[in-house]
Amino acid sequence: MTTTVDDPVNRVRMAFESRGENLLVDVWLEPGGNLPPHLHPRQEERWSVVEGSAGFQFGAEKITITPADGEIVVGPDTVHALSSVSPEEAHLRCEAVPALRLRQFLEESAAAAREGMFTRRGLPRGLRGARWAANFLKEYREETVFLSPPPLVQRLAIALFAR
Repeated sequence: MTTTVDDPVNRVRMAFESRGENLLVDVWLEPGGNLPPHLHPRQEERWSVVEGSAGFQFGAEKITITPADGEIVVGPDTVHALSSVSPEEAHLRCEAVPALRLRQFLEESAAAAREGMFTRRGLPRGLRGARWAANFLKEYREETVFLSPPPLVQRLAIALFAR
């Protein structure tokens, strides 16, 4: 594993390991942390809990997962999300198949969070944040699709703010 990357807005830490065309991501979900609902059109993710427990949205279903649940396979175009469900940090592991640019996506997003581009609720902060978010959404829209804001709002933001 490499050095961890902190995302103070989503309250997660991540470490990455390449496995050929795939990517292994260790995720430490802090109390109050989450990864918002999203999907990947061209990737499968295989999630498991190493330690602790976490809320997991899989399609329309919301469950709590622990190490006893084993691996959860999230196919392409399947909505998924993570959330903190306990006062302790949870350690999860995800294998992205294939990796595509997931590591760059996560590192850039975390860097923007550390630079204050987003409010604590994850909304772009001011015009600078809106421009950054629009360019980011445009850059990665073939690989990671957020459900919020709605797709129409995302397309309008890209049209108005992306360079």
